[in-house]
Amino acid sequence: MKITMPQDVPLLFYIPIATVFYPFPIYFLRVAALSPYDKSLSRILNTLHENNYSSIDSVQNATIGELRRIRNFGEKGLAILLELLQTISIQPELVLETEKLDHNLRAELDHIKQVVPVKMQLLDIGIEV
Repeated sequence: MKITMPQDVPLLFYIPIATVFYPFPIYFLRVAALSPYDKSLSRILNTLHENNYSSIDSVQNATIGELRRIRNFGEKGLAILLELLQTISIQPELVLETEKLDHNLRAELDHIKQVVPVKMQLLDIGIEV
């Protein structure tokens, strides 16, 4: 599947995600996956993290061209990433569904959600933590 979005425009212009999620780690995208610990998903998220795309903010500010230049990322990885971002965009309440995540990631997300500015921004979009 070839992604036909322009190469030089940041993803945030195509997939609007609430800015409250920008400081969340890239691994947060696991909440949007049907199988959060699928090997392909782990490889995609690890590749992003290893290439300094460690937060939702860094991915949202990346362009398709930049992501395509990541070694071993590929069109499939790009398609899966876009699908996960789209899911979070449409269903931000998934931030509450951390039970399928491993203990460390769940603890990190639970901590982030309790930071007062984050908690207030979540309330602003209708999510009570």
